[in-house]
Amino acid sequence: MSIGRPARTVRSVLALLALAAVLLAALFVVRPSLFGTGKTTMSSENLGATFNDIAELSTEEYVYSRVGSFDQAGFQIAGRTVPFTGRNFLVTYDGTVKAGISNAELIEVRVDDTARTLTITTPHAEVLSSSIAPESIAVYDQSMNPLNQVRVQDVSAFLAEQERNAKETAVDQGLLERADNRVEDLLRSHGEALTEGTAMADYAVDVKWR
Repeated sequence: MSIGRPARTVRSVLALLALAAVLLAALFVVRPSLFGTGKTTMSSENLGATFNDIAELSTEEYVYSRVGSFDQAGFQIAGRTVPFTGRNFLVTYDGTVKAGISNAELIEVRVDDTARTLTITTPHAEVLSSSIAPESIAVYDQSMNPLNQVRVQDVSAFLAEQERNAKETAVDQGLLERADNRVEDLLRSHGEALTEGTAMADYAVDVKWR
């Protein structure tokens, strides 16, 4: 048995696959009317729903626009990538990362008539959400490979990863510090507004952190 036969077989398979891909692409260009899609239908079924009480206080947000890409090399045979079998896409999108107090019920107010102070104690701000607006997603390039199509899981995994990256970037750029400053300003201004025109009008408003 010839040692070179497996290598020739692999090359032959690669060549046939490449030729098939080229022929399909050429046919699409010459006779695009042969290709099309059927009717699109959309449906959903309710698997469950519930209401939950929340007491979030959002005080700062990081707004961004980005371009991102996904690229999967394609099938491999004997360690070699088969040409024209990869899947990829290029998109732009907008998103926001919000920060603030996750549970405003943890904010406590203490009045000291002797010291004539109103002390507000609050937890530090944290990231409340990181999300990409679905309506902002614009596709600029996408592979149309029938052998290795872009999957829903590819898109969802890509978006989830980008949301995590945006959260890290926002925190690195000072989102939480800005949110804390905003919390302090809001609580102090609300405290002063509540005491204005009352017997506590001259009380000092102090904001402390847990």
